[in-house]
Amino acid sequence: MKLLYTIIICFLLCNQHINAQDNPKKYMTDAILLMKQHSVNKGKINWDALTAEGMNAIKDKKTIKETYPAIINSLKSLEDHHSGFYPPEMVEAYMKTYEESGLKFPFPHDSLINGNLGYITLPAIGNLNQDDWNLYVSDFYKKIKLLDAKKLKAWIIDLRDNDGGMFSPMFKAIQPFLDQQNVAGSKDNNGKISYYKYKDKNIFFDNTIIATIEIKQIELKNKSLPIFVLVSKKTASSGEFVTAALIGQKNVKVVGINTQGLTSDNSEFRLSDGAILKLTTGTLINRKHEEYREIGKGMTPDIIVKGSYLSDYMNDIHKSLGQ
Repeated sequence: MKLLYTIIICFLLCNQHINAQDNPKKYMTDAILLMKQHSVNKGKINWDALTAEGMNAIKDKKTIKETYPAIINSLKSLEDHHSGFYPPEMVEAYMKTYEESGLKFPFPHDSLINGNLGYITLPAIGNLNQDDWNLYVSDFYKKIKLLDAKKLKAWIIDLRDNDGGMFSPMFKAIQPFLDQQNVAGSKDNNGKISYYKYKDKNIFFDNTIIATIEIKQIELKNKSLPIFVLVSKKTASSGEFVTAALIGQKNVKVVGINTQGLTSDNSEFRLSDGAILKLTTGTLINRKHEEYREIGKGMTPDIIVKGSYLSDYMNDIHKSLGQ
């Protein structure tokens, strides 16, 4: 379940409803208005031409559902490579648990490498189910707590297969490793900078609560040890937001190759029939206010790895640790 590929406010199903009449023309008009108001590229678009093309495409349509292809086509004209449209049945599917959907749950994998390196994966999680978010975080905490009880020399957080999904549970999961607030955020189309924050079980974007995850945060005794963050070309979207949250922390080194470069910030808007219009509204920034604006460029690791196997990564980590 890779859909809702996003990051940011994407995870909360923003209750920003459009009070549209149940007719195609109104539905299309309001969808285009949202694009015009919130798109990160709003200043680059010929809105008269986009509106005319969209309205012409639905002029003979009788139902809202028939407007969906025209809306998708309009989103392509925004040229941000990350906006999307999700019909009501798809939104409903993402509210189900992994078990209800017949899918394997993305539990993290953990191990103790060489007796002193605490290894944990941070998988992509792609649904909007609160119970699954709690399970995801609690299992991650359980596993790193067990590793923390060992005599560790370093941590390894593996994001190589994290190709996106819901940022909020991922952000909550890595809290025990972070040394400060304001580590990953967004710069919007007006130049405003907002950060994700965590406090009292709530996750905020700027001053707005975007998620509540009931699992109590844990404290690590080995928090200040070296942390190696493993990335690959598959690391994308929310996986890149997690990477950005750790970049710039004194004890962190990113290891691998450049990430995929889906480093835009998305927000979701609920349409009148329950569909979701996902719009790219900003650009990912790290704790130093550095922007990841160029689509497809990705993040450049501190340590470049030539091979693709974990053993290739471990060879460079051992060198960095002087082993």
